[in-house]
Amino acid sequence: MERNDFYKALSKLPRRYSWRMDGKTIVSSHRSVDETLNPVTAVAHNRGLGIFANNKKDTLKAGTALGLPRSFTTQLYDATKSSSNRGNTQVVRGRILSGTMS
Repeated sequence: MERNDFYKALSKLPRRYSWRMDGKTIVSSHRSVDETLNPVTAVAHNRGLGIFANNKKDTLKAGTALGLPRSFTTQLYDATKSSSNRGNTQVVRGRILSGTMS
């Protein structure tokens, strides 16, 4: 999966993935999942690849299952956690927010 494919899949997630800001973190909840999800784990769950926890280890596993580059998955995770507000992370965070909360 390419980066643009990921953003398209993220923007086409069904409404049952309800997005919210939890402090500075972007998270989603889903009726059938007891875990909070981040954008990577939500797309993986929607594609039927399993349920992944909202931590870095499982986010990297979900990214691998989706075929995303590891560096891009790390950027996505950092953007959802708001761990950095510099450079590409800021751009990725903006793309996530515009694709999920619009």
